[in-house]
Amino acid sequence: MEEAITFWLDNKICSGFKIAEIGSQTLVSYRDKYYIIVGGAAQMKGVRPLHYSKTSMPLLWKKAMKGILPPPVAVIEYAEDEFLPVTTSTKKERKPMQKESTVSEFSDEQPVPVKPVVPVAAKKSAAAEVKPVKIIQAVVATTCPYCSHKQDLPFEKGKNGKPFFVVCVRCSTEFAVRFVPVTMYQAQVAAFK
Repeated sequence: MEEAITFWLDNKICSGFKIAEIGSQTLVSYRDKYYIIVGGAAQMKGVRPLHYSKTSMPLLWKKAMKGILPPPVAVIEYAEDEFLPVTTSTKKERKPMQKESTVSEFSDEQPVPVKPVVPVAAKKSAAAEVKPVKIIQAVVATTCPYCSHKQDLPFEKGKNGKPFFVVCVRCSTEFAVRFVPVTMYQAQVAAFK
């Protein structure tokens, strides 16, 4: 006869059948799903209870269902202070700096001029180094989506990036155009009926 177990599952108390037990964990069958119970509650995966089917169950639990249990693991007791970091004090003594004389023992030689040390400024970020690109493009090529006729539009008309309407020179049909910055500006077109 299977043993009934009561456990917490998704904010409610449920009763299932105990299938196997490994250490403090218990495998329970509830509504054709298998749950691992620890401390009277189902294990969670995020905000949902972790459940398995017979095919998705971990190998350890499949073996436990057949009666093959892993060898018991001995619990090792540690002193509470054993895992605390050990503080060590390694203070280094600094030797007093001795200034060397600028005039050497050999006064025959000319003294080497010393350059003043100038602190190096911190590098600017990549965003600060970006310089605005000067646009030298005067016209942007467009293609009519209806008749595939190519025509050039002045860049000033759509340089702000907002779409605008253009009438095709060949077929007299109106279509929308928006200039898109690439290496050079290109035009995106859209047909309306």
